[in-house]
Amino acid sequence: MAAAIDAARRRAVGPSYVVGDVTDLASAGLATFDFFLDVGCFQGFDADRRQAVGRGVTTLANPGATLLMLAFGPTRLRAWMGGVSLDEVAAAFPGWTMTSVDPAQTDGLGWPMNRSSPRWYRLRSSR
Repeated sequence: MAAAIDAARRRAVGPSYVVGDVTDLASAGLATFDFFLDVGCFQGFDADRRQAVGRGVTTLANPGATLLMLAFGPTRLRAWMGGVSLDEVAAAFPGWTMTSVDPAQTDGLGWPMNRSSPRWYRLRSSR
């Protein structure tokens, strides 16, 4: 992780790189944001940790912020590869409005991931 952060710092001017716990974002000392991107992180947590992620993102969200999340749907292999339903995403972000749910491309994904019904969830902070 340290080598990746050092390489990114050498290439970019301005951004800050923080290593933290997504289930405890309040402890990371971050500012607020207009946009959040989750590509496969949220789907791997149990219900309690998903709630913690939702609380943390909500705390750091500016009014009207957008969350774009890519997540696999729940499958029989959920313990191995994660996955969440629309209802589980919505339950973790009660202060947010689901603005769209779109299928994600599965080209290039092997079995079983290409059978997991991945979705792009777009939410907007209601506060």
